[in-house]
Amino acid sequence: MNVKIFVRNIFLIFINKVIKINYYNTNNEEKFLQKYFIVLLIIISEFIFPQTKSINATRIFNPPELDGLLNDSVWASGKAVTDFLQQEPVPGSKPSFNTSVTVLYDNDNIYIGFMCYDDEPDKIVARELKLDGAWGADDNVYVFFDTFNDKRNAYWFGTNPLGMRDDALFTSTGNQRGFNESWNGIWDVKTAITDSGWSAELVFPFSTFKFFDSQEQTWGIDFQRGIARFGETIKWGAVGKDIKFVDIPHAGLLKGIKNVKRGNPVYFKPFLSVGFENTEENNLTTKKPGLDLKYGISQSLSLDVTINTDFSQVESDRAVINLSRFPFFFPEKREFFLEGASIFNFGLGRRNDLFYSRTIGLSSGKEIPIIEGLKLVGRTDKFDLGILNVQTSAKDNIASTNFSVMRAKYDLYEQSSFGTFFANKVSNNGFNRTFGADLNLQTNKFLGDKNLNFTARIAKVDEKNGHPNSWAVRVFLDYPNDLIDQFMAYGFIQKNFNPEMGFMSRTGIQNASYNLRVTPRIDFHQIKKLKFTPIESFVELDKDNNLLTADLQFSPFGFTTVQGDEFEFNIKRIFDNVQEDFDLFDNNFIRVGRYWFTSYKLSLNTARTRQFYGGFNFEAGDFYNGTIKTFGQNITFVLNSHLSLSADYLINNISLPESEFTTKEIGGRILYDISTQLNSSLFAQWNNQSNELNINYRIKWEPKIGANLFFVINHLLSTENKLKTKDFTLLTKFVWFIVI
Repeated sequence: MNVKIFVRNIFLIFINKVIKINYYNTNNEEKFLQKYFIVLLIIISEFIFPQTKSINATRIFNPPELDGLLNDSVWASGKAVTDFLQQEPVPGSKPSFNTSVTVLYDNDNIYIGFMCYDDEPDKIVARELKLDGAWGADDNVYVFFDTFNDKRNAYWFGTNPLGMRDDALFTSTGNQRGFNESWNGIWDVKTAITDSGWSAELVFPFSTFKFFDSQEQTWGIDFQRGIARFGETIKWGAVGKDIKFVDIPHAGLLKGIKNVKRGNPVYFKPFLSVGFENTEENNLTTKKPGLDLKYGISQSLSLDVTINTDFSQVESDRAVINLSRFPFFFPEKREFFLEGASIFNFGLGRRNDLFYSRTIGLSSGKEIPIIEGLKLVGRTDKFDLGILNVQTSAKDNIASTNFSVMRAKYDLYEQSSFGTFFANKVSNNGFNRTFGADLNLQTNKFLGDKNLNFTARIAKVDEKNGHPNSWAVRVFLDYPNDLIDQFMAYGFIQKNFNPEMGFMSRTGIQNASYNLRVTPRIDFHQIKKLKFTPIESFVELDKDNNLLTADLQFSPFGFTTVQGDEFEFNIKRIFDNVQEDFDLFDNNFIRVGRYWFTSYKLSLNTARTRQFYGGFNFEAGDFYNGTIKTFGQNITFVLNSHLSLSADYLINNISLPESEFTTKEIGGRILYDISTQLNSSLFAQWNNQSNELNINYRIKWEPKIGANLFFVINHLLSTENKLKTKDFTLLTKFVWFIVI
């Protein structure tokens, strides 16, 4: 029996006995008061001993027909849960419409049935078809499974009334960096819009998940529904002002699944990539076969192997003009590195991380061939485990190199952990090794029901001909709650700390930050929250405590609407100690000096639930020893569920004592989705630093879940004098999916 429920029942029995002592010797008024007191104590006990919700899965022997309609008799055999409450805009209030969810299972699959009632089904918002598309802009539902019931990790799945699929791996430890939406699981969904609302049938093979090998499973689970036109979200597991979008510790429990096995399936993904490339120097024809393999070593551990790896279908990076002297961070897009990526995170603040997967197989934006890759990710007992090993081949002046990373985390208490980290890069040119350890203490019960997180990390680099002063440390305390959100941190990165498999923007520094944001909830003409930022600060100093940089921000006013529109006004005060001249743009230099400057920024972002949405920002003020005006805008027009158009631009007008210039970045995108299995995109970008127009066209067809056909065209043109082709690439990649 659950300990909380047991203690609660003893408490109620005791109170009941005490009250009944003189019950039969009292008058009617006293009896009424005693009954009232009993009811009051029962209500109070619900807060003293809160109970976790639970839902029972019902075993079936004939699977439902997957058509989106919940009219199969097997759905009636399950017991639905209907006790949803509003999370937004008013936590705990009654939802606008009822929702019911039923869970079924057989030997191979688990089935989830959503019935989303709606009195006006013609007003349901349903526009997205593409895999991993803008799920939250439509009416939607999601479910997540915490299969280890560890309150730390979960598989997340979402859909809309058109049956689009969105999925992610999520981890709740640390500072909420672990929402990996680039992971694609094996599952399916069908939906239907009816006279009474809309419904969804979701099916998940047990082989999609990792879970403990036990006779009866107990998983964490939660459900959410979004009603787009009201800006309303409703949840089943728990609601409250401090509940997060995906809040694993507050999840309910899924019970009743007995005698099931994940099995040890082998997923084969053989692929063939064929294409040609026409450059200014030569013409090349490519034909590249390869194989990706996933094997379930146990119920809770899986092994991924990639051979002769190819990432040709990945969309081009967004080109940016960097107006600083520090390296720019580009996100990872390659699937092999994305699945399970969160376990390898070891952040040191401001994007600095001990492991940055783009150091593998890429150099200055050019591909370095990957011969093979191996990845082991999963969980055993109280350990999260991740092992990665990749071998790249030699190219140009870069030697063949082996990259390996090992990460382990051990559970402490309900939500905390202790972890270790090791990275090793080895080639004929030498080695570079990074060691790390971290402690994460996290709770959602601080001061009763508040979130609090403390993290401490320490790391050391060892390399051939290594040097002293190669340590890094970071500690932070985070209080991320609805009304008051506070964050404070301190760390240092010594001069010779050089993790070659990581991303470091700067070394030889110590830094500190303190952020405070206050967001009171109001109900005033569709405004849901006000936003005030009394201070948002980040400072860097050298080892002798001399100030190097300071970024101080103050926001006297901002707000968020019920629909999700956001407005904010910011005042920035910046300090930069420039110790070497650097080229800002097109041979316009910032000279050595100590600079304080101030700027003012307005930003407005409208909710994606609208047919026409976007964002606008304007910033003006000082910039080093000159001035700057920045205009940025992005707009999207959703014509229907098949076609959407978007465009964006960023313009900086900069005036320095010796020069005046303008930087321009322009991008555009056309998305045309024929169905949930077939979609296409046309993306173009240009900036006046490279003076290149990059056009990327991609078609993706998914003939069955897990299999893909890509057709990609990349066209790079010079715009410096006249339009001239610099690089033209055409390729086709076919990935088949076989389960053994």
